[in-house]
Amino acid sequence: MAKGKGAFLDCVEYLPHSSEKEQEKGKTLYSDEEVHSNFDWRKELNEREENREKYGGDLSKKDRMLFDVLYLGKTLKECREEDKLLYMNNLDKLKKHRLEYIASHMEVPKTRLNIYITGGGGVGKDVASRAIARCLYPCITNDEDLFFELGCDNVSYEGCDAQPVNILSDYRAYTLLDAFKGRENLFKVFDSHPHNSRVNVKFSSIKPVNSVNIVNSVQDYQVFLNGLAGHYKDKHGNEHQAEDKAQSYRRFPIVIELEEDTVTIYVNQYFIGKSNDATDFKVWKKVKGNFGKIRKAFGNNEEKARFYENKLLNGFAELVQEIMKSEPQKTDEELEEMFKDYGEEITEKESQKVKEEIEKIEIDDCVFYYTKKGLCIDDCIIPEGCQEKRSEIFDKFKAEKKKREEAKKQKAKEEEKKKNALKGIDLYTFLYGFDEAVEENKIDDLDKDFENIEEDFFA
Repeated sequence: MAKGKGAFLDCVEYLPHSSEKEQEKGKTLYSDEEVHSNFDWRKELNEREENREKYGGDLSKKDRMLFDVLYLGKTLKECREEDKLLYMNNLDKLKKHRLEYIASHMEVPKTRLNIYITGGGGVGKDVASRAIARCLYPCITNDEDLFFELGCDNVSYEGCDAQPVNILSDYRAYTLLDAFKGRENLFKVFDSHPHNSRVNVKFSSIKPVNSVNIVNSVQDYQVFLNGLAGHYKDKHGNEHQAEDKAQSYRRFPIVIELEEDTVTIYVNQYFIGKSNDATDFKVWKKVKGNFGKIRKAFGNNEEKARFYENKLLNGFAELVQEIMKSEPQKTDEELEEMFKDYGEEITEKESQKVKEEIEKIEIDDCVFYYTKKGLCIDDCIIPEGCQEKRSEIFDKFKAEKKKREEAKKQKAKEEEKKKNALKGIDLYTFLYGFDEAVEENKIDDLDKDFENIEEDFFA
């Protein structure tokens, strides 16, 4: 009896004496037709040879599947279709291997779109999330290949198969912060220009490679976005101070508000170049409709359901393309101008000269530094790039500067008056002994000089 791994096929391979080893021994070579079998033995031998070249040795079917997932990018769906029983018996390992492959071998997208959907219970937030995913990727007909859904009880990403869309269902701001172990990790997941790195989530770490995140919740969008950047206390009791709320607003260019019979789509004007304020949302479109009602009415007719969902989202894909356009590249001349002074040495004398030019003025929560080269703003609570707010603050600065300059002039004038007053007193004393007529004329001259202002004369 042949024993050991692969022993049976070793015996089968021996039968025609076709291996180099047997031919070197001078064995008679038999044709394949002289070997009788109830299976395609030659096919089995050829596959084994291919597998040895591919895997570096004889692997069981189970190990080949795990190898393919971990090193060759085989998807979970492909594993299930290949061998349902093998997939079922090794599901946990396959999920972990798939996540490891994604983290080690797949690149993150250059840009990532984040959409927030808000609405009360029963208005179809989950249905709307799926409809939006289908609208953005019409060429992917199978939902399993299109989106991966994470509920509040599933943040490990196990089962994620590198779908282009992740749907985070029923997440409030604080539950997201908890699920992603704090704001730093959370902002990485929702970064519009993601980095090729892992982030920590409950029970594991992941590298998100999806191009779209869709979050839905009952929270109003302002409450949600303010909550992501606001002060909070984690489950361990640690306090986390609030950050600039623009940090969260800049990550969500689109907000969709669902009501009983209306769908309102808001667009962040910052993303389409119409505002420098990252918190500036305006209505892009408001239409009649309810995603939940569509699915209830056409649940058994997928074609009809998708047709009416797409009616509600007419023009949405084009809007996303506009938002996701890359920033225009600068010309070589512009880049050279931008970096022309890089590398120039700054001497101590020049540094001191710059310091001497600076005048510090505090206005409310803002600190201004006025130099000969222009206005600098530091520690100033102004949304980044907000031209309107900066203009408003600059006007305040000019008014304050004018006020201070006038105060300086007035002070100088008062100092001059004091000097003149002293001169006037000395002159009055000098003229005291003159005859009355002359003295009166001199006093009249002094009164004229000091405009009959007693305090000026005796200052």
